[in-house]
Amino acid sequence: MTLSSDPSHSLPCPPDQATLRQRLATAGLRATTQRILILESLLQLPGHPTAEQVHRQVVLTEPTVSLGTVYKTLDSFVAVGLTKRVASTEGACRRYDSDCQAHHHLYCTNTKEIIDYSNPELDALIRDFFATHGLDNFQPHSFSLHIAGSRIS
Repeated sequence: MTLSSDPSHSLPCPPDQATLRQRLATAGLRATTQRILILESLLQLPGHPTAEQVHRQVVLTEPTVSLGTVYKTLDSFVAVGLTKRVASTEGACRRYDSDCQAHHHLYCTNTKEIIDYSNPELDALIRDFFATHGLDNFQPHSFSLHIAGSRIS
């Protein structure tokens, strides 16, 4: 079982420009200054940041980047698999996860924190359940649980 509220990413902190450019190129995106800044901010911010949090970080370096550009760029990152959009307990608030490896999320309803959770035994139980019970006219390819609760001190 792995529990992490501040996941370590495969890139060094802070990620170097060459690594960011390569990551964008591998995903089929041009490495523009704005995309590099947005990807760098996404990777450096703790937890599962919102577009607004990414925007606040980006404008420290490039004040002309709009919030709309950050949203569009993050959406393009989701489309090519550089990040995932994560549902949040806040409803309309979109949060992003740069860790695209299979894992689940625990939501603390008190702190609004999203905690990464990995457990191969749980994953095997879910795969076995769908293998034996299945769903009519549906074949699952991946899954991610979103569990709401409260952190116990």
